[in-house]
Amino acid sequence: MSFPPEFSSTATYANRYDLDEIDVFLEGDSSNPMFFNISGLTENLSFGKHYFYLSTLNPSFPNNQYQLRQGSKILFEFKSINNVILRSNVSTIDQQSGIVTCFVEVLKDPLRTFKEVGDGQGTLTVVGSIQDNPELSHPPNPVTEKFIGAMNYRCIFPINIRKNLLNADSPFVLQTEHKKSTGLGQFSFVKASIPSPKHSNLGITYHPENGNPNNPNKPTGDESSS
Repeated sequence: MSFPPEFSSTATYANRYDLDEIDVFLEGDSSNPMFFNISGLTENLSFGKHYFYLSTLNPSFPNNQYQLRQGSKILFEFKSINNVILRSNVSTIDQQSGIVTCFVEVLKDPLRTFKEVGDGQGTLTVVGSIQDNPELSHPPNPVTEKFIGAMNYRCIFPINIRKNLLNADSPFVLQTEHKKSTGLGQFSFVKASIPSPKHSNLGITYHPENGNPNNPNKPTGDESSS
């Protein structure tokens, strides 16, 4: 993908970039990634597909020495602790917000290798191309000629793989509409519901949709006098 966001596919099980091994000008810190933001990724990756969001950060205040280069390609790659590439890709793109929905998938058969995906701490590596901030006339540590226009910035985020962990998959939406309903028409969810009159042989039933009483019993003469 590129910056501004005109994103394309990234690493899948068929492609191996070894982004954690390429030579870069600047190495980022996952606690302060500077140019990339990862959100929504589950804490533990089990078997299955997990979605997350990738967005770019490009502060333009004058004291920032570097900026993400216009038109920079952005690649990301997941690796397990035993160096197996996890299948990952871009799912959807929001051009206006610059937020990209991506996924990573932990497969029982990762293909292209006889290894199984190992449990433990793996990595999510994101790389892009940065340039000197044009607002600084004399940057203290300018991008060297070797790295100008290249994939020269990298940030590695730790991930945790627990393949057989229960309930670790991304959530599935099962219901989008909620209704108020009564159990067997005997209990009302409306405020100040009407109880059955004392000494009445016939209880009050309620409408299953709106909770209103179907047969509100009036007290008998004896009940009213008591």
